[in-house]
Amino acid sequence: MRHIAYSSIAEDLAQTDFAALVDAWRAKNEAFDVRGAIAFDGNMITQILEGPDEAVDELYRHIRRDRRHSGVVLTARTDIAQSQFSGFGMVRMSPSELYLMSSVILDRHGAGDTAPVPLDPS
Repeated sequence: MRHIAYSSIAEDLAQTDFAALVDAWRAKNEAFDVRGAIAFDGNMITQILEGPDEAVDELYRHIRRDRRHSGVVLTARTDIAQSQFSGFGMVRMSPSELYLMSSVILDRHGAGDTAPVPLDPS
């Protein structure tokens, strides 16, 4: 199982549009057994994605190509034994809540790209 955390800038995204997008993203992610958490502060999106290795890596590659995201920064990519979000789908959190959760996960698994198979950027 793969864990990815990233941040990106979404300058032209309103909070109301974000809420609708999260609902659509949640349904799409659940179809691929991907779960996690997402936060938006009006300018920056921070997200944790967990699920099957290839599904999470492909979703991250899609996010990097998505024009709604700019300045995408991968903060963590690692293999995990179990999702922190089992049974939750895609949870919307405040940026401070997601930061605290990310800190706990990073303490457990480390930061950077530590997955055994490098991420293919394409």
